[in-house]
Amino acid sequence: MKANITIALCAVIAAGAFATWYFQTYWTPQMLAEDFESGFGEWIADSEVPSDPNNPGQFIEWNITRSTDVASSGRYSLKLFIDGRQDDGTIWIERRLPVKRDAQQVNLTFDFYSEFESFNTIAAVCAYAGHGNPEHEGDFIVLGPANEVAGWKRYGLVVDIDSESSEELWVAAGISVRWETYMTYYIDNITVELI
Repeated sequence: MKANITIALCAVIAAGAFATWYFQTYWTPQMLAEDFESGFGEWIADSEVPSDPNNPGQFIEWNITRSTDVASSGRYSLKLFIDGRQDDGTIWIERRLPVKRDAQQVNLTFDFYSEFESFNTIAAVCAYAGHGNPEHEGDFIVLGPANEVAGWKRYGLVVDIDSESSEELWVAAGISVRWETYMTYYIDNITVELI
């Protein structure tokens, strides 16, 4: 009798473990969240920027750093700075993700901070999701003006994907210059959901 109970108990545990694995692998969304409290995580900075006419052989100045100036989650955010005086340049953060089988859509959302609101389009908030590594401004989708509000605003990008064509996915978020000036913005609280 004890042997039958032990066998039945082992069968129930095995069935439960299989069901958990199956539903996590094939039915539940794959979710990633990053608020930069412990560094960049697996995000890296990238750009497509013009040459600096005042410094031959050099590109215009830009950088993406962790900052405690403002944050929408925790204490840290990412500070995006670019010298936009050439009226050109796109900077962003990006990362690669493994794609689970049967994923059909990626939903990328993030908080974006502008110090002030402006009717002029000084920069554009842009994002990317796809199977290739984004390398050019033209790879990005414009989500709206960077100075749409003073303070934090949540932006999102939803893209259909074919998980059969690749085992990895790239996502990115950043800014693209539209006005001839220095500019600074912030990104925080990024989430990526594969459905």
